[in-house]
Amino acid sequence: MKRQFKPERQAHHDQSYFEQFDNLTLAAMGFNLTDDAYDELTHTQDLRLNADTAWNLSASIANANMAIRVLVLRLSSGPEEALRAGVRPAGETLQ
Repeated sequence: MKRQFKPERQAHHDQSYFEQFDNLTLAAMGFNLTDDAYDELTHTQDLRLNADTAWNLSASIANANMAIRVLVLRLSSGPEEALRAGVRPAGETLQ
């Protein structure tokens, strides 16, 4: 019987986790996490994802989004400017 490798599940991080990084690191994290998720999604032959792969895609996208959110909030002069740029406060959803 062939043993399959079980990938480690990525963690979802909150905004305070990302606030510890400098601007370049946040930009790189945002790029790298979305790039990894894109690669995994586009290299899944029939787009039928097992639970671990789906979780890791979700975690990568959520973490990239949060890294970019923190970067935009940091680079803007305040919450109003961030809102004009389209960044909603953490946890807010469109209804």
